[in-house]
Amino acid sequence: MVIKIKLISVNLPEAYIKVLEILVSEGKFPNRSEAIRVGIRDLIKTEYLIEESINKNLNPIAIESQCEIQEKLIV
Repeated sequence: MVIKIKLISVNLPEAYIKVLEILVSEGKFPNRSEAIRVGIRDLIKTEYLIEESINKNLNPIAIESQCEIQEKLIV
């Protein structure tokens, strides 16, 4: 399966960037982009999917998209 990745711009406080650089330099992530992807993935898991499972509300995202997100987050 090929995962499409799109480039976006994000403004971050300097302190966040410094911590990202530390995580990369310690070898916890190969680069800042991967660290940010992991952070966003975890945010989606905790904030969206847990709340969605409680509310049983699939309106914001089509069912197919919901399944696609869940499959990618399992990885």
